[in-house]
Amino acid sequence: MLDISVSRQLRDFRLSLDLTVKPGEYLILTGDNGAGKSTLLNIVAGLMTPDQGYILLNGTSLFDAGKHINIPPEERRIGYIFQNAAIFPHLTVTENIAYGLKAMGMGKPLREKKVAGLIDQLQLNHLRNYKADQLSGGQKQLVALGRAIAIDPVLLLLDEPYRALDSTMYAVVKECIHDVVKSMNIPCILVTHQISDQELVNSRTCRIHEGILVEP
Repeated sequence: MLDISVSRQLRDFRLSLDLTVKPGEYLILTGDNGAGKSTLLNIVAGLMTPDQGYILLNGTSLFDAGKHINIPPEERRIGYIFQNAAIFPHLTVTENIAYGLKAMGMGKPLREKKVAGLIDQLQLNHLRNYKADQLSGGQKQLVALGRAIAIDPVLLLLDEPYRALDSTMYAVVKECIHDVVKSMNIPCILVTHQISDQELVNSRTCRIHEGILVEP
């Protein structure tokens, strides 16, 4: 369960949001560009700090202004997938997916076993030794998904992950993400402008306008 009650002064308005996302649920955020959607994801991930409020994830405080708690991003166990995939171009598919596990200090034998399982799950076996800059947009997003879920995240954040994909890869990546959220039973926040994304099973749509929630 994710509970958010945060506010932060932005350049043109104050972002002030109260949200709850249940395990296995998609919270779909829509709204105009610059409305505060990506800012909220960055706040939850720990990449930006709110002025006030709190963030609770499964009962653990990730941020609490009153108690001076602010857990570093790398300790929040949150999977974050960006629109442009944001994987390392000089690393192979295998190395990219293993990156978070290596940073966590997981031993090589266990790390290799886990990465091999994810590569098989995401049907990336034929690309395992390709460098990221040799991949298509959809393939990069699958690698980004693999890297995000390798750390066994307790929350998944998606910032328009399908925007640059063709129809075929859109369907593939969307299905993979849906299967992950369902099987891991974790909350998920998806920022999107695509109407079809709002038809996801177990989803709830909220619209943000200048930092506040309005009717969808």
